[in-house]
Amino acid sequence: MSERRKFLFLYLTTGAGHISTAKVLRHEILKLYPEAEIVMVHGFDKHNYVGKSLFEHGYFLATNIFHGAFSLVYDISRFRPVMTAFSKAIHGHTTRYFEKIIEQENPTDIVSFHFALTPHMKSAIIRSHRKIRLTTMVTDPFTLPAAWFYERDQKYLVYSEEARQYGISLKVPPENITVVPFIMNKKYAMPFNDGDIAVLRRKHGFDQNKKVLLMVGGGDGIPGAIEIINKCVLRKAGFAIAIVCGKDVAKKTYFEGLKRIYPRLDLHVFGFVNFLDELVKLSDCVVMKAGPATLIEVLSCRKPVIICRYIHNQELGNMRFAVNNHVGWFIQKPGPIYDKVEELLNDEHFSEKMAANFERLKIDTDASKIAKLLLAE
Repeated sequence: MSERRKFLFLYLTTGAGHISTAKVLRHEILKLYPEAEIVMVHGFDKHNYVGKSLFEHGYFLATNIFHGAFSLVYDISRFRPVMTAFSKAIHGHTTRYFEKIIEQENPTDIVSFHFALTPHMKSAIIRSHRKIRLTTMVTDPFTLPAAWFYERDQKYLVYSEEARQYGISLKVPPENITVVPFIMNKKYAMPFNDGDIAVLRRKHGFDQNKKVLLMVGGGDGIPGAIEIINKCVLRKAGFAIAIVCGKDVAKKTYFEGLKRIYPRLDLHVFGFVNFLDELVKLSDCVVMKAGPATLIEVLSCRKPVIICRYIHNQELGNMRFAVNNHVGWFIQKPGPIYDKVEELLNDEHFSEKMAANFERLKIDTDASKIAKLLLAE
């Protein structure tokens, strides 16, 4: 490799999937090419109040607080003039910021992990008069916002043929879209057995003789968790429950209080963790929202999922992937969710039935293939 490669990885904190994907890909590139330099760059500087309000704070509110709001925003965003208006609102500030980053870092390659950043970086590269390779890593696997593909002359990496065909339908040349493996931390794919599960349960304080339900929803916690846990209290659940609250401090405080009030409820409360793979592996089934990164991680550990919520249209394909492959269920109401958990955990042949379904499910998570693809350019 004649030139020394320097990558800028652009991300936003709209959920945990974008930055976690970037970190895994950084690791894979450095394994193959240790001389490379990779700089993680948040797409909005501290003064970009409009961008942060629209794409970060707005995303959190629309997906976790005002649940109907995201559906409206998603449908409106399918009209290109609307997205163009959003883009123009932050274009000048964001493009100038990227021009400064290019001047400071002098990269050979830039990978964008969010559709809101690609157009502005494209403009910054043109203004810089430098030859820089720009690639967009599409982090929504199956159903996704049209805004991902508005820059038709860019190179795109996607997770599925479904996403590729959608890009082609939006007039992106087929040769500009490549289907690649899911990017996932390899620790989820590491094999484990009953002995390993026993070790993990001792490590995290779980009863070896109880089934374990894990509830997880990514960095912002799981929507509807309070109602589901309340059902567990009312029904006197005989299984252990692990709940990961992420950055939702209020929910974590609430559940810790509930644990003290109802000590018979075998509840284990976690905040933001860096050992989610261990909690997934020691569990028997998982209740979650249909975020792509967490879903693929859980299914790679061969754990069945009950999806309680998905983001309108954007995560619809993720939910369908689990349900259509018979490794998950989509149930929204707390009562039926509890009933399904009881049914699954009390079925003596449950593990055998699910093993056959997971055997048929083929998920390629070899991120080194993506690293090789980027380095070959």
